[in-house]
Amino acid sequence: MSFLRFFTLLFKNKWLIYILLTLIPSLAISSYMGQHQVSVTEGEYKEKAQEYANFHAMTIENFLGETVGRLEMLATSIKVQNNNLNGVEKILRETMGKDPRFSGFYWASTNGDLLISTNKINSPVNVSDRTYFQEAIQSEKTSISEPHFGRVTGRYIISIATPIVNHGEIQGVLVASLRIDEIETAIQNLLKDEMIIVYDGNGKQLIKAGFIPKKDSVKSSMNVSQVPWTISAFVAFDNELIFWKNFFISLAVILIITNILFLLAKYVLLHQRLKKEKAQTEIQKLELISNLAASTAHEIRNPLTGIKGLVKLLSEENGDEKAQRYFNVIQTEIDRINAIVSELLVLGKPTAYTLKTYNANDIIAEIFPIIHSETNFMNVELNIQYAEEDLPVSCVKDHLKQVILNLTKNSIHAMPSGGKLTIQLEKEADNCKITVADNGVGMQKDQISQAFNPFYTLKKDGSGLGLTVCKRIIESYDGDISIKSMPNEGTEVEITLPLSFEKKS
Repeated sequence: MSFLRFFTLLFKNKWLIYILLTLIPSLAISSYMGQHQVSVTEGEYKEKAQEYANFHAMTIENFLGETVGRLEMLATSIKVQNNNLNGVEKILRETMGKDPRFSGFYWASTNGDLLISTNKINSPVNVSDRTYFQEAIQSEKTSISEPHFGRVTGRYIISIATPIVNHGEIQGVLVASLRIDEIETAIQNLLKDEMIIVYDGNGKQLIKAGFIPKKDSVKSSMNVSQVPWTISAFVAFDNELIFWKNFFISLAVILIITNILFLLAKYVLLHQRLKKEKAQTEIQKLELISNLAASTAHEIRNPLTGIKGLVKLLSEENGDEKAQRYFNVIQTEIDRINAIVSELLVLGKPTAYTLKTYNANDIIAEIFPIIHSETNFMNVELNIQYAEEDLPVSCVKDHLKQVILNLTKNSIHAMPSGGKLTIQLEKEADNCKITVADNGVGMQKDQISQAFNPFYTLKKDGSGLGLTVCKRIIESYDGDISIKSMPNEGTEVEITLPLSFEKKS
């Protein structure tokens, strides 16, 4: 099946056209818009998750910072005891229970032996092998441990060690056990619609707060500066709901737009179809008129020749002055009928004319006296602009003269109070262009559209065949004729004929 036949069958099926031009594009665009909105919303939710991760990382840092601050204040209180173990124990036990985040306080010697404990110790405990303890001794600064199981309580805790330094000598180390569940509670109290998971430096989960379905969620992470932890925030994200919501909204809007465009396209196609049918009707009408005109013209011309001869004989036999005036009127009207008959013959089926090549400049020059006399009589300024080079065109010289004379006659009649008539000849690519322009009364758009129709005229005594004949002649030479006009500004008729490069006659 050829492509032409395929498209012909396609356009005969209105529903198929509607589906291809309206429904399928609407579905495709709506799918794209839905997926695009999913991507945009996912980006927004990722930013939101990042804000939550940053916020909870800051919460943990503030929690740890505040805890270290409290422990260092307690260390200052212990420092003034000067290794008075009873005084140290009293301070630790008085502090215990006032802050729920701590599960125990311990006083360790520089060797790591726990000398004092707020929790019961069944056997001696030494923490010198703990990394946080060694860092505190070496740096003489507070050190925070990784989460681990305490040797005293057996709980999963974080240990904070603060060395007590007096006169450059470490007197001992204050160790506090920080409850991880208190950090979780602090995070839990600040949750909105997110889930927070805290991982240690080894990727092990320490804290999980909140709950969201694992499906369709976005994640963002943030590191904690004081400890090697990573805070991951998860936010629920229903991409199916977002996709279908935007899909149907876009589909409704796009269907409205595509249906409007579809109706506009149908209107344009229908208008073009009517225009084409109208043109075909005009061609058929012109063909019918042409055939009728040709046969009628021949039938009229034969008796008209006899009438003309008899009138001439009668005028020679009758010398009465009044009769001679009548004979002159009859003769004039016969000549007018002959002119109309000649135009009707041109409208008929083409005659086998012998075309020859002529210089368009020479043809205009030959009819210059006729045009000049008419313009002088009507007080019209004539301006003829010949081309600088030869313009050889293949035509019947008398026919092209007839066209130019018809156009100049129309222009002169359009300037009853005088004006300017311009005839310009020029070469344009491989064409000869002849322009006849005036500054007369001009024409309306609807008048221009009907100007070449048979029997359409704006003159009281016009036959309505002049421009029709001109168009018929020019088109028989594979040329083109068009009209441009504005009311009260003038009219410009442009003739385009293909150049012939044969030797001109």
